[in-house]
Amino acid sequence: MIIGIDFSINSTAVCIRGEETHLFSFVPNYRKELSGFKVHNQFSDLIRVVSYIKESPSKDSIEDQSIKLANADSLSYTIMNSITPFVEGIPEIRIEGFSFGSKGNSFIDLITYNTFLKVKMIQQWGHCISVISPKTNKKLFTGNGNASKCDMLRKFIEKNQGPIRDRLIEMGLNKEGEFTIPKPIDDIVDSWALTESLI
Repeated sequence: MIIGIDFSINSTAVCIRGEETHLFSFVPNYRKELSGFKVHNQFSDLIRVVSYIKESPSKDSIEDQSIKLANADSLSYTIMNSITPFVEGIPEIRIEGFSFGSKGNSFIDLITYNTFLKVKMIQQWGHCISVISPKTNKKLFTGNGNASKCDMLRKFIEKNQGPIRDRLIEMGLNKEGEFTIPKPIDDIVDSWALTESLI
């Protein structure tokens, strides 16, 4: 069993592949009626959209750090609670690494959140985590380490037969050229690609 995780604070995607495939999108404070979740709603029959509680930041710097830690714990706890029932035995876990251009306070926050999840996974399953760089994931999935998000999506559509592929084509996301891919589609594609990569 392989688990691919495209990790981010606001749109983590997880793909579990064994005898069956399970796709998850983890988003903060999910509310179906909000327009920002329109695409999530369109795929909610094919992808498990899971909300986690994310508190708003505080103007007080000390309190804000506590809130960030609580949010990191909330996301990692939600991911583990959601995926564990679908995991058999000791999985092979592949997490997409950080891009080399990442920097600043948001990058530090991303590292913190990511570390919370990795600790919980190690406590649950032991040391079965591989960190795959974005460039390596692209190279193994498409043959091109500099593939764009659109290249990744086109390869995903090419490799898949089934309802997700059909839905993407219905939405017109199989077109040529570069275009904006809505959330959570790009994240789902990356998590799937991680499960296909042969290291």
